[in-house]
Amino acid sequence: MVAPNDILARRNEIKDCVATAQLEKAIKRLIDFVRDFHEEAEDEIVLLSMDYYDLRQDIKLGVVKREDARLNKQQLVNRLLMSLKDIFEQIQIQQTA
Repeated sequence: MVAPNDILARRNEIKDCVATAQLEKAIKRLIDFVRDFHEEAEDEIVLLSMDYYDLRQDIKLGVVKREDARLNKQQLVNRLLMSLKDIFEQIQIQQTA
């Protein structure tokens, strides 16, 4: 279990979830992460979460073709990872200031 205040371990946990295609878990962990360490980014991550659940619903309903779904999922993952990187860097800057 990751300690609640271990920023690096929590970032790595989110990345591990992405690496194992556990996107729902990664998004939930990322929301928790920003709420604990960088609330300014919460809206951005909530929107990312909404986009993920919309995509999942579209896939379930068969509204999105398989290839388009894969591309959209990759774009979501890229947004998630870039957001995580930016948030982590901002937290490090705040801690050294």
